[in-house]
Amino acid sequence: MVPEPLYKKIAKYLKEEIKKKYSPGDKIPSEYQVSKMFKVSRMTARKAMEILANEGLIVRIPGMGSYVSDILPKNHIVNIGVIINGALDLRAQAMLSEIMRVLQEFSANSILVTIEGYSPSTEEKLEHLKDLNISGLIITPTVGIEESPTLKYFIDTIPVVSIDRYIEGIENVPVVESNNKMGGKLLGEYLREKCGTKKALFVTEESLSVSSVKGRYEGFKEGFKGDVEILFVKDANDIYQKLSKKIQEESYDSIFFCHDLLALAGTFTVIYNGYRVPEDIKIVGFDDRMFSRYIIPSLTTVRQDFSQIGKTAAWLLIEMLRGKPAPKKVSIPVELVVRESTNCD
Repeated sequence: MVPEPLYKKIAKYLKEEIKKKYSPGDKIPSEYQVSKMFKVSRMTARKAMEILANEGLIVRIPGMGSYVSDILPKNHIVNIGVIINGALDLRAQAMLSEIMRVLQEFSANSILVTIEGYSPSTEEKLEHLKDLNISGLIITPTVGIEESPTLKYFIDTIPVVSIDRYIEGIENVPVVESNNKMGGKLLGEYLREKCGTKKALFVTEESLSVSSVKGRYEGFKEGFKGDVEILFVKDANDIYQKLSKKIQEESYDSIFFCHDLLALAGTFTVIYNGYRVPEDIKIVGFDDRMFSRYIIPSLTTVRQDFSQIGKTAAWLLIEMLRGKPAPKKVSIPVELVVRESTNCD
């Protein structure tokens, strides 16, 4: 008879402990604590925890820990506002699908509001949410929305979670975002260590006051450890005009575009000006949008886990609805994706 694997025995023990000692929403011991408790490897502890998660007994939230499921009482209906900027974007859809799935699991209704920037119509949509007496709000901020009087009302009266970036100028709203600084650092280290580049240009259409932009820029400088200049642009035409002038005046061997859409327009500009990519100038982006792998040359970039961002934001909001304290920031891990636009390996 084949003996039962140790991780399954640990999982059975933890199930019994959850039934006896924990209530829905309670935090349970971490992988590290379980490994110490049973004197096993982290891998064995992880496999035991995965059994509990796969059976729906616990939910694991990066940066926060593992929690007993059924955080909200069954049949307790609440309405949650979900404000998504650029809902047609695939990354927004990935976040939204997980937000709605998790909220539905706990009898929370998602009331979706889509916006494209901040305008008078945006304020009207926020007012409509106010009329519906929502109990919580998840929002992807856009430039200018921090001036919204209705948003300020929500922040003062109900739990609010920001995803993808901070709400500019408002510090008391927790945020779930990719580890932008680590992503920037990975790109900087790669260009320095693998490619041997010395002088880089960072191109962005948003200011450094935007938390995601600031994180990427600061992380890149930390990893690159060389000469990094910054170029602010407005749109595709502005990219062409300003970047053309910049690369003709200075000898850059690498360019970090703050996101992949910028990198797409920027790569065209670099090639149009007679430079080869990656032989003359190496180009990197951020996001790993679908087109990044199909353009020529394919783009070296940073992959974000938008589904995990949405899932974690929904769980964080549910925790806040139960009166639990929320961390100021939850950072979701990112991954470096190397392709032809650097070609240094």
